[in-house]
Amino acid sequence: MDESGSDDILGLVIERVGSQVSLIRCAAVCRRWRRAIADAGFLRRFCSLHAPAIAGDYHNVTLLAPFMLGGEAGTSGPVFVPSSPSTVDARHCSLDFLPGGAGSWDIRDSRGSLLLMIRRGFGPAFPDMVVCEPLTRRCVVIPPPPDFDDDTYFSESFLVDGYSNKAGGRISVSNFRVRFLLCSDGHTHTAMFTAAGDTGLLWSEKIIDHSAPNLELSCLLGHAGGSWYFYVQGRTLIVLDGSTGDFSSSVLPPLEDWDLHAWSNNFFVTNGRDGMPRIITVIDDTMKVLAKLDGCKWVLEKSFLLSVAAQGLPGYQPWFFNFPQNVLTRGEGFVVLSPQYGGPWRFSIDLETMEVAPAADMGLMMFRCELPWPPALHACLD
Repeated sequence: MDESGSDDILGLVIERVGSQVSLIRCAAVCRRWRRAIADAGFLRRFCSLHAPAIAGDYHNVTLLAPFMLGGEAGTSGPVFVPSSPSTVDARHCSLDFLPGGAGSWDIRDSRGSLLLMIRRGFGPAFPDMVVCEPLTRRCVVIPPPPDFDDDTYFSESFLVDGYSNKAGGRISVSNFRVRFLLCSDGHTHTAMFTAAGDTGLLWSEKIIDHSAPNLELSCLLGHAGGSWYFYVQGRTLIVLDGSTGDFSSSVLPPLEDWDLHAWSNNFFVTNGRDGMPRIITVIDDTMKVLAKLDGCKWVLEKSFLLSVAAQGLPGYQPWFFNFPQNVLTRGEGFVVLSPQYGGPWRFSIDLETMEVAPAADMGLMMFRCELPWPPALHACLD
């Protein structure tokens, strides 16, 4: 058998290794293995066969009053929690390389191995903003749009995948997009900032049709699956496709007085364990989970009493549930709650299994961070 044939067989074997971390270890075996793994076709196949490797989750340190979250208010930068302390060294995920240090920055969004960061204390003007990759300590400053002036104000910003590369990766520090919502002269605009390799840094803008809902009166519920969800009075759910900038709308079922809860942290959108969007409400002692039926209609998927679900947890007191529950953290497939009075007593609920467990303070939002793809293979390939 010639060398190319044996390399093909070697590639088929290595494709079956369990994780990206194991793949990097395979690349350290010898030059032949490194050469096979560095091939763009191999990397593309491996990416299609395996879920992304998770480095861990970041969360912003809360600046709210301690009594609201049962902890001390903080002024340091975001906190990193590794997915596996034995595999990922948290020191390698520090954000101390950010301009001025990590303490003045908050995470706005995450996607792949990237974080979208915004400097604290901004007003309606365009804020200081960067996209960074913690594990490689690389950072790109996002400049204001060319026509941003005193009559324009910043509303929202979201990370979006870049363009698929030869190795199957769709987002990296040199290949990403950021979708912005900007308001000017009573109109809402979506603007896209693109970083795309040799083409450099580009801005493009799209004016939303006048018939689109007025997002100035909307409540941002969160994002899932590359789309962002807004609530407008009258049970109307507005969805922004981050990639195209197009809007769509639907009507929520009359299960609750949605208008009454629109501005509460207990009404939001997050990803389920299956990667599909879920709408969550927590009203008094009841949690409800809504899912999309056949990709279009929102229906009730689960409804249960928190006081019953939490029975048996250490420190449980029935009277905790005589008062409303606060959602402290939104994560992918789970939420963390605590009673409004009697805390701190945090517990998490898995949105798929409904299993409950004691929980730590993890901030309002968990921002997942993956290992960079493709992996950097610095050793000689010749």
